[in-house]
Amino acid sequence: MDALSIKRTRVDEAADDAERVAALNELSSALYEYDCTEAVHVADEAIALATALGDGKARGWALHHRGWALSSMGRLDEALDSQLSARAQFELEGDLGGVANALMAIGDLYGDVGDTTTALEYLDRARAPLKLANDELGAGLLMNLTGIALSHEGRHEEALDLFEQAEKIYFRIGDTLRVGSTRINQGYELLTLSATTDEPHRTALIERVGMIADEIIDRGDRLGEDGRHTRAYGKALKAQVMAAKGHEEAATELAAGAEAEATSGGLDQLAIEITLDRAEWLLRAGKIDEASVLVEDAADRSKRLDMRRLLVRATGLRADMLEAQGDHAAALACHRDYHRLDGAVHTDQAERRARLVATRYQVERARREADLANVRVSELEALDKEKREFLASISHELRTPLAAVLGFATELSESWDMFDPEEARSLVRLIASQSADISAIVDDLLTVTRLEAGTMTVYPTIVDVSEHIADLAETTGRDSGKTIEWKGEATVWADPARLRQIIRNLITNAIRYGGDEVAVKVSTRSGMASIDVWDSGGPIPPARVATMFQPFDRADGSGRNPNSVGLGLAVARSLARVMGGDLEYRYDNGSIFRLELPTPG
Repeated sequence: MDALSIKRTRVDEAADDAERVAALNELSSALYEYDCTEAVHVADEAIALATALGDGKARGWALHHRGWALSSMGRLDEALDSQLSARAQFELEGDLGGVANALMAIGDLYGDVGDTTTALEYLDRARAPLKLANDELGAGLLMNLTGIALSHEGRHEEALDLFEQAEKIYFRIGDTLRVGSTRINQGYELLTLSATTDEPHRTALIERVGMIADEIIDRGDRLGEDGRHTRAYGKALKAQVMAAKGHEEAATELAAGAEAEATSGGLDQLAIEITLDRAEWLLRAGKIDEASVLVEDAADRSKRLDMRRLLVRATGLRADMLEAQGDHAAALACHRDYHRLDGAVHTDQAERRARLVATRYQVERARREADLANVRVSELEALDKEKREFLASISHELRTPLAAVLGFATELSESWDMFDPEEARSLVRLIASQSADISAIVDDLLTVTRLEAGTMTVYPTIVDVSEHIADLAETTGRDSGKTIEWKGEATVWADPARLRQIIRNLITNAIRYGGDEVAVKVSTRSGMASIDVWDSGGPIPPARVATMFQPFDRADGSGRNPNSVGLGLAVARSLARVMGGDLEYRYDNGSIFRLELPTPG
């Protein structure tokens, strides 16, 4: 019984729904290389069952497998939707390995549309959760995907180094199947490198690829029925080696076997690519009739499976065959078809990339709204306790500055003549400072109320960040007696009042709970602006990081920090997400709260 049959049997023989959803996830994960349509159907069943069971982790993995299958079908915007939803589910469940895998899948999607910069950015973001999850299997996948992205950028030596690192990881954990996949990547990368290398290094590289291909074929033979994919790639690579050596007849014969293995294993794209390779080698050998049969077969399959890039290649080969037969008029018409189809593919790729970017922001906004909804559910479950704590803390925190304002104002109104001008100004400044604290507390309370009620409205416009930072750094620094350094410029798409509220809360938080030094840095990257509020304090404990963005949570846990009810960070993150951004914490030679907001255009 092959691996797929075993997984189908596990689904049928599941003892209960929990066991069945786990079996469905295993089957969906295995299916996407064989039958993507069925893989999506199985994943949908797993999503529905996991949702009914309330198993968030299983639901996250089902969404993740669904995304991979949709990606293989070319439905990239839907794939991104699934992967972003999976990431949100994993975050809610605290599944760091799942978060990392979703980030890697999103990076792979951007690589598919040629945006390697964004692909590498997402892959890099997967490193931290992978390390925290101690996921060696995921670390190997990250090396592989990063290597592929670098290969697309022409950075072949770096890609090879990563493939070799991935191979070492898989050897260490005993995953022989994935060792084979990394060897395949190495082989194709070396073959690509050989095309731009002078003799005798070119010959040496080709010989090395040949040894890798033999090793892969042997590995596939040892796997038996489950080795179809491995053998298909190994034989295809060996055929490329034979062609590179000029042995095109042997290459064509070996490729026929590789095509059969690929077709048997459900690797339709690879099978068509091999067919076109065979046709190209036959055409070089002058066997035009045989080449023509293969080209037409590949074109038909490409149309049926909507693989337009392969259809473009088939059309180009058809034009070359007509030219070789002396039918110049038909060849010219075919060349026109080739350029038309090629242009359509590039236009389609650009449109897919645009849809991918647009969907990214739409889905991430929906994800954030879903996060807020889940947070609200949790808050409602503890509503009575929070109300009691809130009434106790708000009465204390407002009483302190109100008493100061009332006392100083009374002193001034009743005994103004007893104060010299400088003393009077000092008291007025204290009244203004305490009044500002009261205003900030009330502002945060009203914001939380509106967010919870779903009535928060923002009015985004183009905002110069530096103007707000300069003013807030001066006023909060003066009130606290600290000098707050800042640098950088950016414009963002945000509500000016809410942006100012976020920055004020972050700087105030750094002054109250951080180290002696506070600084603000502004930068832009990939359509987003980052505002980093740094302080020289030590790292925040992981347990504290897990709760510090929740309302009414305070750093010391005592409820005795002056003029704070524990809303600053919760309000800041919620407002950031409402405006299409986010707020995260990390430690790098000091505590850093990074606010990200979209830039215009």
